[in-house]
Amino acid sequence: MQQETTLDFAPDMTTLATDLGETEQFHQASNLPHAPQDTLLVVDAAQVPLSGGTDAAYGEVRWRTLINSCSEKSREMVLGIAEFEPHGRLLPHRHDPPEFYLGLEGSGVVTIDGTPHEIRPGVAIYVPANAEHDTQAGPDGLRFTYGFAEASFEQITYRFSATTEARG
Repeated sequence: MQQETTLDFAPDMTTLATDLGETEQFHQASNLPHAPQDTLLVVDAAQVPLSGGTDAAYGEVRWRTLINSCSEKSREMVLGIAEFEPHGRLLPHRHDPPEFYLGLEGSGVVTIDGTPHEIRPGVAIYVPANAEHDTQAGPDGLRFTYGFAEASFEQITYRFSATTEARG
């Protein structure tokens, strides 16, 4: 007989499933601490060196790519942190995959296809595939998380509006 496991962090999920007419039982999620160690990845952002800087081709932005494919294991996603000094800028560009931002510190404006959107801590922004977008940090600078549903940052081709292209 199979032993059922109750999820401590969501004790009412079985009740919810029953109320909705679901018959499948809830079991422990594969991403909980009991998961095999080769599936886990823990990255300390403070230990990841900054890339970027000031460049006429893309602006004044630095970034730390935290989750990315490596030769041993595909991660199937890219996650990083972008950092801007006060009034720093990432110039208008496009890329094939959609992207998301989540504001962490400071403030700024992300312009997507000509429409400005404020970014600040707690604000999430979705950038559609191939949408032209740029970022302008405010007077206190700006830090946000970025992400792509792609295996490798290096495979994303940035097409800057004023220039030709650059790789991630």
